[in-house]
Amino acid sequence: MMTHITALRKNLSKKLPAIAMAAFIPVFITACSSQPKTTLPPTVSSIKNIDQQLAGAQRLNYPERASLTLEITRKLLQKDPARTRKILDQLPYEQLPKRIQAELAVQQARIAQINHQDWAVFEWLDREAVIISSNTEINAQAHILKALAYSRFGEYQAALDEWLLAGPYLTETEREPHYDSFWQTLLHVPAERLNSLYQQEKSQSLKGWLTLALIYQTGQSLDQQLTGLEQWKRDWAYHPAHKYLPGNFETLKSSSTERPDKIAVLLPLSGRLAKIGEAVRDGMLASHYEAMSKGELLPELQFYNTQNSKINDLASKAIEDGAQLIIGPLNKSRVKELNSDITHRIPVLALNYLDDITDQLSVPGTAAQQANDRTGLFQFGLSAEDEAVMAAERGRLDGHRTAIIITPDTEWGKKINTSFKARWKELGGEIVGSATFDAKTQFSSLTGWLLHTDQSEARAKQLNRLLGERLGFQARRRQDIDMVFIGANTQEARQLKPALAYQYAGNIPVYATSSAFSGITNTSQDRDMDGIRVPIMPWLIPGASSQLEQQILALWQQSRTQLGSLYALGADAYKLYPRLQQLSSLQGSQLQGLTGSLSITPNGKVHRELSWQIFRNGRLKPLPIVKPKTPEGQLSRKRAIKPTSTDNLALYALEAQSQQ
Repeated sequence: MMTHITALRKNLSKKLPAIAMAAFIPVFITACSSQPKTTLPPTVSSIKNIDQQLAGAQRLNYPERASLTLEITRKLLQKDPARTRKILDQLPYEQLPKRIQAELAVQQARIAQINHQDWAVFEWLDREAVIISSNTEINAQAHILKALAYSRFGEYQAALDEWLLAGPYLTETEREPHYDSFWQTLLHVPAERLNSLYQQEKSQSLKGWLTLALIYQTGQSLDQQLTGLEQWKRDWAYHPAHKYLPGNFETLKSSSTERPDKIAVLLPLSGRLAKIGEAVRDGMLASHYEAMSKGELLPELQFYNTQNSKINDLASKAIEDGAQLIIGPLNKSRVKELNSDITHRIPVLALNYLDDITDQLSVPGTAAQQANDRTGLFQFGLSAEDEAVMAAERGRLDGHRTAIIITPDTEWGKKINTSFKARWKELGGEIVGSATFDAKTQFSSLTGWLLHTDQSEARAKQLNRLLGERLGFQARRRQDIDMVFIGANTQEARQLKPALAYQYAGNIPVYATSSAFSGITNTSQDRDMDGIRVPIMPWLIPGASSQLEQQILALWQQSRTQLGSLYALGADAYKLYPRLQQLSSLQGSQLQGLTGSLSITPNGKVHRELSWQIFRNGRLKPLPIVKPKTPEGQLSRKRAIKPTSTDNLALYALEAQSQQ
């Protein structure tokens, strides 16, 4: 018997070669044979309310009852997904005909998508009934829902495959609502994949989308991009992607000619922060020399030591010396001290943030909100608070609802605790426990207290005393925890994960900031961290080093230590300086850097998109799409999510937590 996975592979192998002739938006083959849509019988259509309609359906026998119920819930779904889900959960999926199973699965997947349970989208749509369905509406919805889910997990190449597969099943009217999502997918797909698809594609309209997305790739200078955009406007005068062109062409043209000839770099080059400042400086110089080897125009770099200097006086002196751009300062307090008149005179790329709470959490009156009013100020740094927010977002995306937090009793620990907690609650999650540690903490005792295994053991001892005999007993931990978030360095993380396992919580997913990884693979010691999930910058991903990273590692021995990320920060700061206006004006443009995929928000904050990795046998591996052990919704069985693109390096798997 053909399994749903076998069917998926065969179905994809038939469909993917046809992508070139059935490209997405707006060149879908609209002349595809369309399946007639089931309509409600007149007697049902005339019923005035949902309860009466459902009551009418209850009087029928299966499968007619299920078919009619699905027609009713189709209208109810957007208005009341919670009630729709309760109704659908009562239908006997396994006993229904395949065509009804497919409709039920798609509706359940739509509800999962609305509830941000994207792992469940795959759970429902990778079923045999959906895969073999010949209903064009089912096929279109299935591919669209999977494309959206893949995008939320950052698997953009797989998302693009799904958009292309959806194409032939959609009408002209049905395409338009998905333009934005499709465009965002294209912006995240590597240029190599876009170029490859362009060479294979015969449809001129899809080539218009691909050409525009390639122009947005920031390997080009701003003036080259603007020339390309103007040419695109002439070549594709009636293309629907016109809505994604910038409206301020003239402003961008003027800024493209204002590339600074002299840059002042404000860093601590003496005192206790000297090594940090020197690492950033050397990273910048590495990028500078790389640009020189490529024959690019080079600015003059002048370094100023911020140690024992007033930052505004130093910035003013740099301007008087002819600086047209300032990079720095590095220390957060120095960034906060910068007067707005400095940033009004010349652009400043600060190497820290006014406030580490992310844009989504900023409120009027905070430093983050005040940054919106600072024209000319751009903020770029390696924020642990941002990573804590990423952990909250990924945890919720993976389907977890309740969390405990373990962080050090330091200012750094308090900040990431606050950041994680705020974002987690904003996303509808619940914090069921929190604990801090210091250098004297016994992690087994701390985790036992947090997981309530100490209480379980105390109850057992009490029973032994009361009964006067020793009972066979195994302690139990509390059962209301879906995940653990930890803030820890490498040594602490290597102790925390085994301590959780000792307290019967070895199968609970653990998320951490990148500080848990030392930057150097040590399989024998890092096995203790197996199962910990971390957001990792490209600089730290084993086996993925760029030519620039290799040069830095060869030139500076210190770059092989935990200072390495600061070399990456300096290198990316240099790459960012000529593209500040470019990235902030062409929203969606990105720069692939050593510290992440970089973009700039409207308020000037550089956003880093990182890769989620998981420790397996002491090594970092791409984090699969994971089904929660205790999902918020009850689904029938576990399935592996297979890639829809054979050249996608990411893992597409739905793993049981017991495999961690």
